[in-house]
Amino acid sequence: MSNLRYPFRKSWRWFLVDALDRVLDVVSIPKRQPFVPDAVRNILVIRLDHIGDVVCSLPVFPILKRRFPNARISVLVSQEGEALLAHHPYVDHVIVFRSNWFARTSRLDLGEMFRVLSELRNSKFDIGFDLRGDIRNIGLMVLARIGYRVGYGIGGGKSLLAESPPYDTKLHQVELARNLVTSEPISRNELKPEIYLTLEEKKSAWDLLASWGVSRQDYVIGLHPEAGYPSKEWGTDRYRDLVGKLIQKPETKVLVFGLDRAETVKKHYASSKQVVSCVGNLSLREAIATLHCCHVFIGNDSGLSHIAHALRIPTVVIASGTNEYEKWGVWLKPSMAVKHEVSCSPCHLEQCPIPGHPCLSDITVEQVAEAIRSVQTLDPTSRLVDNDSQTGVFRLT
Repeated sequence: MSNLRYPFRKSWRWFLVDALDRVLDVVSIPKRQPFVPDAVRNILVIRLDHIGDVVCSLPVFPILKRRFPNARISVLVSQEGEALLAHHPYVDHVIVFRSNWFARTSRLDLGEMFRVLSELRNSKFDIGFDLRGDIRNIGLMVLARIGYRVGYGIGGGKSLLAESPPYDTKLHQVELARNLVTSEPISRNELKPEIYLTLEEKKSAWDLLASWGVSRQDYVIGLHPEAGYPSKEWGTDRYRDLVGKLIQKPETKVLVFGLDRAETVKKHYASSKQVVSCVGNLSLREAIATLHCCHVFIGNDSGLSHIAHALRIPTVVIASGTNEYEKWGVWLKPSMAVKHEVSCSPCHLEQCPIPGHPCLSDITVEQVAEAIRSVQTLDPTSRLVDNDSQTGVFRLT
């Protein structure tokens, strides 16, 4: 196994994983039971990482339901992932693993892990899919006594899998997830993420906006100036200046989502009725319903941008050079990303060590405004350089 193919951030832990994988290659561990598709009645899908990763996995559930129409589909997710799967017609059961190994704000809770493991064992799954390719997820399937395990061996544990298709580094994450659950030739544009809201949730969102002075006659723009890491943040000053451009039209209302940085942007326009703060006021499910009311969304490479994209809101993502965004980000038109090409990308760093953070600081307010105008008119052409029709990324030089 080569760690050169591992697409996620690496650390000293990788050497431990590599050593363990070498041991597993020579140790005999039962990894395969006879696979009879018509006999599959209970399926587990694991997607424990972050919001954007869950969104990229949403298209697999209708595919699985078509392939196994008589099976019950359960999904193991983080607490944030649970909000994305509520009311999903192709997901029968959601199992929440809080404080798991991908949590950014807390350590692994062993008591929670044993609770989850007990539920998985009692569920007696026929087949399990790990959509990330992580030895911890694969090990959890082994401990849960899932006899037929499918996943990518890129993060260790390949010898524990019954099926492990080739990991094509040229593909988008949504296509890689597809390849784990089907061999059907489904194109990327047909892989559409869906988040389901009830009529009551939509009504409650509009009622809340009305209490903040936003009506259905307004042109509503969502804005999220934050991200999971500082290296993905365009900067509050630029967002502040962008808001100034957006509210030049009197019918525009800008909803600012987020926490500290969002509050900084809102405070600059404290006297403006056109800029509305959603800071700290909403659960994730309420934020999704409120996003549904927006005509356009602008943000960094973050979970909220992925959610807006899944809601079919024309979305402009200001993408940093931390990862290969065209393989992880929005993929359906008219949504698009604005990205400045730099030689140090992808760096996979949480903090940029280069003075000025050029991959983001070189993206101007006017360039983002141009991208917004493009998605508003649903016009695939633009004055921006090298529009990549396959990835939806506008590459700036």
